[in-house]
Amino acid sequence: MAGSLLIVYEPLDMFVEKKSYWDDYVAFYENYWGGPTSPFGVWFGQEYETFRKALSEHLGINEEEIEDCFFMKDKEGYYITPLGSRAKSYILSSENYIPLEWFLLFKDEEREFFYTPWGFSGIHYDTKINLGLKRLKEADEIIGRAVEDHRKSGLPILQKLGEIQMGIIELEKWLSKFDPSGYVLLNYGEVSSFIHPYTLRNERSVKEMWDVISLLKEGQIDKAQLVINVIIEKWEDIRRRASGDVIKSTIQ
Repeated sequence: MAGSLLIVYEPLDMFVEKKSYWDDYVAFYENYWGGPTSPFGVWFGQEYETFRKALSEHLGINEEEIEDCFFMKDKEGYYITPLGSRAKSYILSSENYIPLEWFLLFKDEEREFFYTPWGFSGIHYDTKINLGLKRLKEADEIIGRAVEDHRKSGLPILQKLGEIQMGIIELEKWLSKFDPSGYVLLNYGEVSSFIHPYTLRNERSVKEMWDVISLLKEGQIDKAQLVINVIIEKWEDIRRRASGDVIKSTIQ
């Protein structure tokens, strides 16, 4: 199984009751490792155990009491994703593929291609939650008009658009629980390892999904059908690779 993730980071100042703890945690972590933690990192050997021991001594608490987080920062301050038992509310996961509606949270210029510490390449996008919600609303309205205008056409794309709309609704419900000034991040995660390195470097599903939305807005539903068919087949192929459904994939 290969997982991809949507991760929410909220402003550290939102965590009023535990702000002092997170301030100390973040400061110690940055001093210890020389930079922020992230979902792209990996622990080698006894690194994690050594870090936890040093952190518990610094905080004056037992190791079992330590709570961890991912954190990032911008010019406004720090943003964190609590881990442990609370992580489920801050993280959505998808096995073996990425739902198409997730791509609509972002724009192509927010893409980052990177190399992991263990030698593989990957992709992530991040944007402010308020921007992501605005984009979902825009996409939902355009899709809704297209579905209404072509309701009687029987085009295959209509079913897929309906599924994407349902996914958008669920995303909006989830993201609306968080502070809009926070960040939402898409991490391709382990799914990246089931995409050929050359293909991954040129992977642009965010742009492709917005191409579909633009075509729908212009009333070019037949062209939108062609583009989304390619996207669907691409991700179905990745799903087959990641789940082991086929020995040889069609996407190279």
